[in-house]
Amino acid sequence: MALYKVLISDNLAPEGIEILQRDDQIELEIRVGISPGELKECIGDYDAIITRSGTTITADLLENPGRLKIIGRAGVGLDNIDLEAASIKGIIVMNAPTGNTIAATELTMGMMLAAARKIPAANISLKHEEWTRKKFMGRQLYGKTLGVIGLGRIGGSVAARAKAFGMKIIAFDPYIKKAKATGLGVTLYDRLEDVLALSDVITVHTPKTDETRDMISVPELNSMKDGVIIINCARGGIINEDALYEAAKSGKVFAAGVDVFGQEPLGPHKLLELDNVFVTPHIGANTVEGQEGVAVIIARQVINALQGRAYENAVNIPFMRSQLPPIMQLYFDLAESMGRLAAQISKGRPESFELIMVGQKFKEDFGERVFDIPFSFQPFTVAGLKGFLEKNIKETVSFINASYLAKERDMEIHESKTSSYENYNDLLLLRLKTDVDEHLLGGTVFADNVCRILFLDQFHLEMVAKGSYLYFKNIDKPGIVGRVGTVLGKHRINIAGFNLSRIMGGKAVSFVSLDNDVPEPVLEELLEQDGLLEAKVVSL
Repeated sequence: MALYKVLISDNLAPEGIEILQRDDQIELEIRVGISPGELKECIGDYDAIITRSGTTITADLLENPGRLKIIGRAGVGLDNIDLEAASIKGIIVMNAPTGNTIAATELTMGMMLAAARKIPAANISLKHEEWTRKKFMGRQLYGKTLGVIGLGRIGGSVAARAKAFGMKIIAFDPYIKKAKATGLGVTLYDRLEDVLALSDVITVHTPKTDETRDMISVPELNSMKDGVIIINCARGGIINEDALYEAAKSGKVFAAGVDVFGQEPLGPHKLLELDNVFVTPHIGANTVEGQEGVAVIIARQVINALQGRAYENAVNIPFMRSQLPPIMQLYFDLAESMGRLAAQISKGRPESFELIMVGQKFKEDFGERVFDIPFSFQPFTVAGLKGFLEKNIKETVSFINASYLAKERDMEIHESKTSSYENYNDLLLLRLKTDVDEHLLGGTVFADNVCRILFLDQFHLEMVAKGSYLYFKNIDKPGIVGRVGTVLGKHRINIAGFNLSRIMGGKAVSFVSLDNDVPEPVLEELLEQDGLLEAKVVSL
């Protein structure tokens, strides 16, 4: 007798359906095109639902989730699923980010060739019975420099194929180790502007986040070579469409290939007016094999999750923080804040991440208490790693996929326990090593149940581990703190609290809590002050 009921609400490749049908513990129902009202009535009858982009899972639908444990998205994007609502209800959301890697890679290569050789325009011209060969003078890819922005799964796959075309590959990805790039035959640069200036062809393969939105706009386009070719098969909005239009219209951009747009589906758009901009309607994953791949991956993951086996690619909280004792919930939050801080103060590409749990409070194996699946690390390590990565790699990072994302980037992850450290009995230590620097953070929970960071490297602090701070580092000499206060005061930014630690005659660090945001021009003015070495806003 079947133990689990699974609903498929969108078209799924037959290969995925067959996997579910073959499992004697699964009772499968397929209701493609089910209305939101009908779905709300019945969603609680199922243990899992598998969707694509046609079904929107809202907070309203999940108001009474019943027995629902899992939402599986056969694809990468999660815009149609309310992750927060699912997490609050304890429902695991998973996707299949690797299933269509080759499909997206091959579309990118196709776009590159189409843009370089004007293939779509030549095709339309000939079908109109025109024979105008000179109009379609193109560019060779051989010998050209390809700049890859984002050297993850798809970016790396594109780089490997572009090498076969005889291209020189350079890349910008601040979160990939240079050893991985070298293994791909790619020269990795530390600055985006260097890659943009040196490339004949540029292709983007980053997620869309606040950091990458309009990452390529007027200044970046102006810095490129004349006659550059630009490809975006990643996410709409990474390349500013107005700026791309002007650059393509002026000839600064020889040609562009665009599969994704800021607003989809696409209506009337000025990019469509240009003969040197070649467009497709977000078809990166639209291959028979790609759809088969995501269907197979999500079907297997759903079965594994329902039956208590290990699975990958969950994108929200797969365990309940509330299952930790109250004091350990605070240490869990502390670890996540420490990870965020480590991400914002470190430089370079991360190589290793270590969490050390100090004291008797950590003797118990809390992993068995809170995780729904077999797991390698304690929840405090996972929390710290998740906090670090969500500030670092800008992908959708969850407590379940954090360790997978770290290992994908060749990061070493370590955890250990010890009875004491210096004069501390209950403490979390986070040691982060990059190819440029190394940092050690320590934090604890005080008797008032407030999480505090006690030290950063050799600097001793007592700062509350939440909120936003102006962080600055300076040479320890008179007058610097006063000048910082003067700049802030001039811009009517009020200081709410001040944490300072110094080494006499050496350097000092400060974390200043403020009542206002610090605009970028104010940070630039601060950095002009004599003796100030660093200044940035950090958010815990």
